Amino acid sequence: MHERPAIVGVGNVLMGDDGAGPAAVEALRRAGLADRADLFDAGLAFSEVLCELEPHRPLVVIDAVRGGGEPGSIYRLGLADLDASRAGMAGAYSLHELSVLPALRMEALAGRVFEDVTIFGIEPAQVAWGEGLSRPVARAVEMLPAEICHYLDDCAARGHTGAARAARGSEKP
Repeated sequence: MHERPAIVGVGNVLMGDDGAGPAAVEALRRAGLADRADLFDAGLAFSEVLCELEPHRPLVVIDAVRGGGEPGSIYRLGLADLDASRAGMAGAYSLHELSVLPALRMEALAGRVFEDVTIFGIEPAQVAWGEGLSRPVARAVEMLPAEICHYLDDCAARGHTGAARAARGSEKP
């Protein structure tokens, strides 16, 4: 079974730090992570990318996330952490909650349940019209490839077969 992880960057590059997800996907490409996972820059079209993915694959979403930390803080979250109706990281929410969580819920209603979902969120400093990331978010984006590598290594150590293959870089799409 093909279980190569899918990493999807979400965000609007015309809204400052909201473009952290797409910028992170580019940083992952530069760091060579395309050998370990399939990388997607979804922009604001997360649901369109999601419908093309197999739900049994590990899914990583990279997005700007307000969690109350310092700008540039990196959060590693599960879906429950972003769901306001459940306990989790108090106050954490994706700037694209209206697209990420509902898109996953709509897929579940259609019988496509993504069970292995991890969100890497970056605390924004500014979300306003204009291109380019703030200095703390740009630094976080450059640190993210190492965080994603640790995540893939952790999955491999737990024996997740898809992540184990991805950690070795032995399976291509």
